[in-house]
Amino acid sequence: MRKKNRTPPPAFATKKRTWEKNHYVMLFDDQLDSPAYISLSSSAKLAYTILRQEYKGEYSGSKVICPYSTFEKKGMRANTLSNALLQLEVFGFIKVDHGGLEHKPNVYQFSEDWKKIETASDVTEAKARLKEIKDRNLRAGCEHTES
Repeated sequence: MRKKNRTPPPAFATKKRTWEKNHYVMLFDDQLDSPAYISLSSSAKLAYTILRQEYKGEYSGSKVICPYSTFEKKGMRANTLSNALLQLEVFGFIKVDHGGLEHKPNVYQFSEDWKKIETASDVTEAKARLKEIKDRNLRAGCEHTES
């Protein structure tokens, strides 16, 4: 059987001829047009794109190991990143298995829960959950530093 010739992407999308051998990130319109994705901050969208870029295929399931240093190399700061990852988790794009005290990187698992956010009231509920978690974390941080 002959290999199918792939149609090259438009010139603005990649460097000349790298499309034949390079990895690419595919995001579908239904996800990009979803209320959950639209509600994300630009830094959360960037973090999601980085996680998708680090995804290496089905052999690893839907899990991605991505240390903070990878995000930093791609222009994200730690305080912005933690907020972005929390948004992605609350809006159902990822689940996080935290690395813990052994200085192991977090393991991120892609989730389809973003599909459950369909209406404006679903978005409002997710934003309220996000605010509640941030407030709880802020209080915990303040309580911890006062001790």
